[in-house]
Amino acid sequence: LGSLTHLTTLALDENKLSGYIPTELEQLNSLAELNLSGQRSRKRIFGPLLSFSSNPNLTGVSIGGNNLEGPIPPDFLKDVDHNMDIKIDLSFNMLAGAVPLTLDAFTKLDINLVGNVIDELDYTFCDDDEWMAGAVQRCDS
Repeated sequence: LGSLTHLTTLALDENKLSGYIPTELEQLNSLAELNLSGQRSRKRIFGPLLSFSSNPNLTGVSIGGNNLEGPIPPDFLKDVDHNMDIKIDLSFNMLAGAVPLTLDAFTKLDINLVGNVIDELDYTFCDDDEWMAGAVQRCDS
């Protein structure tokens, strides 16, 4: 998998994959879209969410409807241009903890975290008026 250096899109949604997300995906510098959502196997994709911190072109990540657990890594999508339109679906996993403050650097981020165990969203995110297509307009912190 790590040798597919020119791969831009990997769409394996709604299959019967299970296990950890292969760390080799973090070595694919050309990867722009990753869709592993809605696996139909009993165990689904599980384990920690990879940071994808070395994937500068990754603007679409869909891994919803699996069994990912633990926190969102603080360096999640670190090397992606913060002015790009970014769409992330991590819904219906078992991710927990706070949304990392490092994500506040993105000016246009659409992130779906519904159905997880996220317990903190810092008030600084309340100023991100281009997030979620303008849906983040006020917060009741």
